[in-house]
Amino acid sequence: MKTKIAIVGTGGVGGFLGGLLAAYYEKHEEIDIYFISRGEALHRIRERGLRVDAQTGTFIARPAAATNRAEEIGPVDYVIYCTKAYDVEGGIRQILPCIGPETVILPFLNGVDSVEKIRRMLPGNEVWYGCVYVVAYILEPGHIVEHTNGYRYLFGSPEGDPEKIECLGNLFANAGIQAHPMPDIVRRVWDKFAYISTVATVTSYTDRTYGEVLSDPDRKALLDTLLSEFQEVAAARGQELSENIADAVIAQMSRIPGDTTTSMQRDFRAGKSTELESLTGYVVREGERLGVPTPVYSGMYGELWKRTVHSAGHNLATE
Repeated sequence: MKTKIAIVGTGGVGGFLGGLLAAYYEKHEEIDIYFISRGEALHRIRERGLRVDAQTGTFIARPAAATNRAEEIGPVDYVIYCTKAYDVEGGIRQILPCIGPETVILPFLNGVDSVEKIRRMLPGNEVWYGCVYVVAYILEPGHIVEHTNGYRYLFGSPEGDPEKIECLGNLFANAGIQAHPMPDIVRRVWDKFAYISTVATVTSYTDRTYGEVLSDPDRKALLDTLLSEFQEVAAARGQELSENIADAVIAQMSRIPGDTTTSMQRDFRAGKSTELESLTGYVVREGERLGVPTPVYSGMYGELWKRTVHSAGHNLATE
């Protein structure tokens, strides 16, 4: 019986990982890789394959099938879910025909609440944790560019079936993909969340670059307070973080070019849907639930929420 893997979303994260898998297993007799995509990207993948310009070279990936209709694929062994986090429930509903009783769902999404949401929707399925470090983006539909200095896809689950975790790890390893099971995956996911939540929140609120945040004492103080509030919420949850996580976040920011902006910040600038609820609102709501004050997080969330509402109203008015 074939092992079937569906990649949901062919943006930077999903397109790069899915492209590596599809290219390696294109003619494999026991493994099929499927893409669930949409729009012009789907059209181009069907027509000529997915082009990936990677650090190691350019290649064309041709999946067993590319579709926007999950029922054309049917139940699979693994769903690797790589879309934006703001509509995970709607996305999962669209791919339900791919999900059988033994299907494992592995989300590579920003934030930590996506696993909780998917588990509520699919209580009978294994939903693992995923954490990704990759610089990859869409150059044009059906064309992904990756230029990471050592990409990594990390995954696992304390409650997951060890044999299934090992199986997927072997599938990645055989294809030469840097995607590894991690016994401490929950801590790793929260360590990354400490970074993306605080940095996305302060850059979006101030609309300043990494360098402009770090070089200005007032903006840097805002970031420091966000990091402090984040750690207090995590501690109240009983969630372990790496030692000196705040220093690690600042050090990581410092290593990145000073003109860098965050994805959420760019979405706010463009008037697009944002991951505000997953990256900022989640920390505020957890603080309220646990009785932990988060005045700076809450103030920034309130202001950014107003911008979201204003942008949505403006878009409706101009349509």
